[in-house]
Amino acid sequence: MEEQVARDEVEHPALTGGPWPVIGVRVRREDGRPRAASWRPAPHTVLEDVLLPCMWPELERLAQIATGLTRARVYVTDLGTVEPDRRLVLCLRGAPGTVQVEGPLTPVAEVLTAQTRAAVLRVAAAHREAGRPEEAQLWRARARRILKDGRAARRGRSVRATSAGLPTLGRRP
Repeated sequence: MEEQVARDEVEHPALTGGPWPVIGVRVRREDGRPRAASWRPAPHTVLEDVLLPCMWPELERLAQIATGLTRARVYVTDLGTVEPDRRLVLCLRGAPGTVQVEGPLTPVAEVLTAQTRAAVLRVAAAHREAGRPEEAQLWRARARRILKDGRAARRGRSVRATSAGLPTLGRRP
């Protein structure tokens, strides 16, 4: 319960007008609300810039999805503003009014990983500017972990160390 209260108190950085990482998602709207979303072109959809979430649990899960560490699904929902542009944000299951993003994630996985890492680095910069070096260091460490997971994913999940030119058959050094 306490965690939910803390979440409700945190506003998305994009609401203050600050720059925030986005990713392109094709969205079909009905009555101003999202009704369908897809990573690839689909009938009656329009490419929109969808914001990434700003809380660590969501960013961590999104990075795991993008790097292939988990096979969870990605959703979009309204950011919760009454603005005429009705911005959307990526989210995980459970938020009211969510729409699952359909289609294979593979073509956008690297971009999603990079944008997630950029979001984490922006949070680290905000903590640094606010005079909280410990929090900034924690968020930078999280960004490094996302970078390492992304590199491991591009290598095919196996860290190959060689000894005299021979692979170690899947064992890690």
